[in-house]
Amino acid sequence: MNAEQFLTPYIDILTKTGVSRLNYYKYIIEKLINLNKPITVVETGTMWVPLEMNQGAFTLIFADLIKNYTGGKIITIDNSEEHMNNCKESTKQFSDVIEYIVSDSVTYLESLSDEEVKQIDFIYFDSYDLNIKDAVPSQLHHFMELNAVYKRLKENVYIAVDDNFSPNTWVEWLSFMDGKIVLKENIDINTFSPFRPLGKGTLIDHFLLNNGWIQENYIPNLPGAQIIGYKKNN
Repeated sequence: MNAEQFLTPYIDILTKTGVSRLNYYKYIIEKLINLNKPITVVETGTMWVPLEMNQGAFTLIFADLIKNYTGGKIITIDNSEEHMNNCKESTKQFSDVIEYIVSDSVTYLESLSDEEVKQIDFIYFDSYDLNIKDAVPSQLHHFMELNAVYKRLKENVYIAVDDNFSPNTWVEWLSFMDGKIVLKENIDINTFSPFRPLGKGTLIDHFLLNNGWIQENYIPNLPGAQIIGYKKNN
C-alpha cells in the first residue's frame, strides 16, 4: 500500500480543498507508512464538519490510515464540545483509534507526560481560526501549542501547520453576517508578510527555520492556503 492508493477514495474531496493539501497528505502519509510501526498523531482543532463540506477531513483520513494500515492512534483536541460531537459522528467508524479530547489545546499539550510526548510521530496544528487581517492571535496560539511540547519532542517527529499564504499572492477575503457575505476584499499578502508565509504558522515557521528545521512540501507563490510541514534537518 502507498499513499496514492490509500487516498484514492478521498481524491475528489481533497482536490476541492486545494492542491497543496492533497500533495501534503500524499507526502506525509508516505512518510508515516514508511515508519513501519504503529503511529501516534496529534491534531489540534478537530474535524467539525462532515467530509463533503471540503474542510480537509484530517481526523477522518488519518484515523482511516491508522485503523486500516499502520496501527496506532490519533488524538484530536478541540475546546468546543459541539465540534467534538460533530467529529464523533463523522468519524464513528474509526472511533476505536481516536482519542477525542475536549480541552484548550495548549493546556492539554502541557499536561502530557514526557513519555507521551516522545511517542508523537506527527503533530498537526489547525486549532485557532485565522483572521488574515488580524493574524497575530491565531499565530500566537499555535506557537504556544508548539512551545508546550517542543523541548520534549523526539528528533524525527513531523510537524505541520495549516492555512498559510505565500508572499506574492493575494486572497479574496469574505466577511459574513447572519450567514451572508457582507464584504469581499482582495488582500495582498505582501502588505503583511513580504518575505515569509502569512497564516497560522508564521511564528512557528520563523522559530523552526531558525532552530535547525526545514520546510516540507511548501510551494512559494502558490495561490490558496497551504499546509506547511517541517522536519529536523539532520
